[in-house]
Amino acid sequence: MRTWDNSYPDPAQLRREIAAMQESILETLRLQVAADNLLGVYSKGSSQKNWDSPIDYVPELSDIDVQVLLQDDAPLMRLEAALAFQAEVEERFRARMPRPLHLPRPQIQLLRARLEHYTPSYGVQTLHGLPYEQLKFGQPNHPDTDRAQLLEPQAFLEGLFDMVMDRPGKYLFEVLRQLAWRVGPTGSRVLSVLGADFQAAWGGNRTHVYTRLKAFHQTELAEQYAAFYLHAWDFFRSSYKNTHAAREALLAGVGVLKAGLAIARRVGQQPSSTSA
Repeated sequence: MRTWDNSYPDPAQLRREIAAMQESILETLRLQVAADNLLGVYSKGSSQKNWDSPIDYVPELSDIDVQVLLQDDAPLMRLEAALAFQAEVEERFRARMPRPLHLPRPQIQLLRARLEHYTPSYGVQTLHGLPYEQLKFGQPNHPDTDRAQLLEPQAFLEGLFDMVMDRPGKYLFEVLRQLAWRVGPTGSRVLSVLGADFQAAWGGNRTHVYTRLKAFHQTELAEQYAAFYLHAWDFFRSSYKNTHAAREALLAGVGVLKAGLAIARRVGQQPSSTSA
């Protein structure tokens, strides 16, 4: 596993840029949403967790997850409102960071409809309003749910060739984005179906997932999982010119998804799973 050495951008600066994006989003929410409608704003995901190695955050590939809890979602569910929101966030971020090392990629979710999907509190920051721990969530994913989700990428993989053929140069990033949100949870889902408890499977960063996969004797999967992010880093560090790195990232990501499929099928045929 590579370490976060001087060949990588300063992680402290990357975190400052992430914070600038979060602040820009929060200010825009306060500007465009009535105070009594804005119940809570939360940031989660890789941008909030510890970065123990470069795989824990890849600029512009890793999402800046922001969840917004409104009393009424309707004010933000119009195209005109969404465009005004996007423009305001962009302007405020540029004012804070005129020459950033990267442009953090936010993923904003309206949380009310997702409350039934449990998310562990580890790595979640309350930016505004109700503390995250006070929200009423549903139950954690059952291993059977994780197994079913490991089987979902089959159709995506079968059609992937059609997404790659006409993506020269920097356009390969679009394919990596499609892979990223599928690869990201695969390691945790595999740990879940192999018998890891919820916190061990879902509560850590990617370096933790990598280490746990190896502990469960899934070394090849662990190495492909890490390679996806490390090659994606190389693509970013080349200003998206090193397309060999992009192709290597793509192949590693495909390897992760295929391994997840194989494990899900194998576990489904067994009377019980094996833990470590």
